[in-house]
Amino acid sequence: MSNQVSTPFTPSTGVLQGSVLSPHLYSIYINTLPALLRSASTRTTTMVSSLSPSGPPGPPGPGFGLSPGLPFGPTLDVSSLSSSPTAINSLLYADDVAILGSPSEVKQMLDLAQIHSQVLGYRWSPTKCAILNAPDPTSSRYVRLTLYDEDIPSVDEFVYLGVPFVRNGISPSRLVAHRKPGAQLKMAQLSAIGANRSGFSLLFSSRLYAMFVRPKLEYGLAISKLLKKDYDELERAQSRCLRLIVGGHKTSSTVVLRHICNLPSMRFRADTLVLKFCLRVQSLPDDCLLSLLSSSLPSSYGSFSA
Repeated sequence: MSNQVSTPFTPSTGVLQGSVLSPHLYSIYINTLPALLRSASTRTTTMVSSLSPSGPPGPPGPGFGLSPGLPFGPTLDVSSLSSSPTAINSLLYADDVAILGSPSEVKQMLDLAQIHSQVLGYRWSPTKCAILNAPDPTSSRYVRLTLYDEDIPSVDEFVYLGVPFVRNGISPSRLVAHRKPGAQLKMAQLSAIGANRSGFSLLFSSRLYAMFVRPKLEYGLAISKLLKKDYDELERAQSRCLRLIVGGHKTSSTVVLRHICNLPSMRFRADTLVLKFCLRVQSLPDDCLLSLLSSSLPSSYGSFSA
């Protein structure tokens, strides 16, 4: 609080798994990990110019010092910060951590993450980790990647924060396939409690769909490059959900139903989400990661008109 660090203490109980505080409190707890991982950066690591400190704030004073309450990361005088290159080799949301780099860099960061966990008293789960774009075992670039002497499996696809990633980045087709079952299950639950032709009104049922079901289909669309087949699959998924409201046949059209209930097509919704995302980028804080990455790109890549 107020840029001050308390003395270490051991909590007697934790925060419930489903609590909205969990990711925020864990982010504070693990706050020193990114600075530690940055020590493994090389000349090929993506860098951004940032005013944000690399470690926890400390009391005013010249230079850097080690925090007595934290085993990792320097403290620094926040009143004397200046713009400096910051390595982007890890992404964190609570305990969902992605580390980025060459095989040798990733190995070094895994070793650092293991040490960090052992000192702070938590443990990573190697069975829930995966290596994407791992070099072939016969390649000269191959490095054995482990946590606690357990091999981390190599995969062709990994779901990070609900978004499927493959070798070349986000997979739009896998994203659509990944989102459909959850949306259809939620719609079936709503239909069972009254969102059907003999229950709630058509307007109310359509609003329940738009509020609780459609967001499951829309998750990740704003940052995905969808193809026509992906839009078609989204339309089919939306139609299946809407047919549960009116008890329609599995091949019946939902165009009139969408018009009556003022429900746009999924392609229109995806375009709307992309536009909102682009507009929001313009008002993000200067120290936001996306803003920093945009400013580090050549002007021909980082500008657009809206």
